[in-house]
Amino acid sequence: MKKILTILTFFLAFTIGASAQESQKDPYKAAQADFTALNTAIPTKKLERELTDIFYTKHKTLVSQTNITAEEKAQLSSKIEAKLTEVLSPEQFKKLKANQQLYKKLLN
Repeated sequence: MKKILTILTFFLAFTIGASAQESQKDPYKAAQADFTALNTAIPTKKLERELTDIFYTKHKTLVSQTNITAEEKAQLSSKIEAKLTEVLSPEQFKKLKANQQLYKKLLN
């Protein structure tokens, strides 16, 4: 009986540890997903490197700071918006702002 409880305890411990590691987002994959979503709505293939870097920085910050305040998140969103304004042409940025769902996803 002790062996069964010991085995069950170890099994649960390793299962919980593995699922905790899976829940952490990979900033690079999340940045690629953001770029793909943007590129689908607005053709930006030529700007892939710059945009991916912007989104990577966003996701890396969000993953590294586990207890980020609303104010810090708002500052991060405004920085991302400023960088997107620099990289995208005015027409592209206007199209992005028109797509509110994508716009909110990329900034938050």
